[in-house]
Amino acid sequence: MHELAEAIRHATARVQREIDLGRRSRSIDADDLVEVLLAIADQLDPFVPESDAPTR
Repeated sequence: MHELAEAIRHATARVQREIDLGRRSRSIDADDLVEVLLAIADQLDPFVPESDAPTR
């Protein structure tokens, strides 16, 4: 569960930084929610392109 909490904190900090820099609105819509959830998922399970994936 610690890993999930850290991923949420990391994504939250990134969004907050973008708000502080004026690059994001404080208003959220469905697209923003999807982007945040995908950022959390990427923290938990980073994307590895097939060309970089280890072969079995």
